[in-house]
Amino acid sequence: SGSGKTTLMNLIAGILDDYQGEIKVNSRPLSQINKESWHKTTAYITQEPVVFDDTIANNITFWDDLSVEGNKERYERALKQASLWTFVQSLPEGNDTLIGYHGVKVSGGQKQRISIARELYRRNINLVLLDEATSSLDSETERNVQIGLEALSKDHISLIIAHRLTTIKNADKIVLLNKGKIETIGTFSQLNESNQRFKEMVELQEF
Repeated sequence: SGSGKTTLMNLIAGILDDYQGEIKVNSRPLSQINKESWHKTTAYITQEPVVFDDTIANNITFWDDLSVEGNKERYERALKQASLWTFVQSLPEGNDTLIGYHGVKVSGGQKQRISIARELYRRNINLVLLDEATSSLDSETERNVQIGLEALSKDHISLIIAHRLTTIKNADKIVLLNKGKIETIGTFSQLNESNQRFKEMVELQEF
C-alpha cells in the first residue's frame, strides 16, 4: 500500500499528465499519441465501479441497440466472462432490470461485475488496465471472473494491480513496487524464490 501502483496506472491510462520521464508505447512516447484514440483503445477497470441508474443492459452496452447484428452476441459473451449470466437470467426482468441510483438494487460484487462486463463488451481494445478489479468479489466469483479476464488477455495486453496474489499467479511478468520504485521483476515462482518480501506476502496469504 502507498507504493504508487494506482498513480502509475493513472499515468499509463493517460488520466494524469504531470510526470517526469517518459511512458512509451511501442517505443513511441505516450505524450505524442492522440489522447482520445488512446482512451478508446484502453479499458480501465477500477476497484470503485461506476454504474448508472438504468438497466443492466444499458450499463454494460452504453445504450447500444442489441438488435443490431453482433451486439447481442458480444453482450452475452461479456455477461458470461464477467460471471453475470446466471444472475441476469434469474431476474424477472432480465437485461431490463433497473439497478437504481448508484446501483443500490445490486450488491457491491454485482456492481463490480457489471463494470467489468462493460469493458469486456467494448470493441477495439488493445490494453486492459485492472486496478484491484476483483477485490470486492468472493473467491469463487473471483475465480470465474479471472477465467473471463484471462480469455480476454489472449487478444489483449493486461496490466493488473493486485494485493491478492491469486489474481496475478499466472501473470507473465510481476513487478514488485516499493515506495514508488521497482524493487524487482519476475514470474511468480522466480519472485517467490528470490525475493524475501514477496515470499513473506505469499506466506501471509497462506497461498
